[in-house]
Amino acid sequence: MAKPIKFYTRGFDESFLDRCDVRIAAFYQMWKSKCKDDTIPSRADFDPIEMVEFLPGITLVDVDKDTQSLMYRLVGTNEVAVRGKDPTGDSVQEHFHATTWEDTWENYSHAINNLGIVFDDLDMPNANGIIVGDETIFVPLAPDGKNVNMVMLYSIQREPSK
Repeated sequence: MAKPIKFYTRGFDESFLDRCDVRIAAFYQMWKSKCKDDTIPSRADFDPIEMVEFLPGITLVDVDKDTQSLMYRLVGTNEVAVRGKDPTGDSVQEHFHATTWEDTWENYSHAINNLGIVFDDLDMPNANGIIVGDETIFVPLAPDGKNVNMVMLYSIQREPSK
């Protein structure tokens, strides 16, 4: 019998910082350092050279401004390995890696419509069917500081809690 997926926590504010993996906290602090004058940073504010340690766990998702449909723009090598496939260029709704589309959309919707962060922590099966702990942070990106055109995710995997 397959072990059930266990949802631990979802947060929409900085309260996750006292319980998240140090890599998630470091990524969040890097993103937050780009938020100048209370505006959301754009993709252009991030230099891949300064993000080398995060790149394997990065996913960039394009947001259609009219329909809010989501498309994978870039999926890091670790994320591809966990999924067992590369969804770059595919619709998020058709190829999400989570429990349900409703849960997935709640995370993206918050980042897009509230210009907010989302921390999501749950146990998920990897490409080999092994349950691993998966922590993901969703952060909005906006070329004008307020209209989100992209969501950047950073995910790490760990041994799940018993």
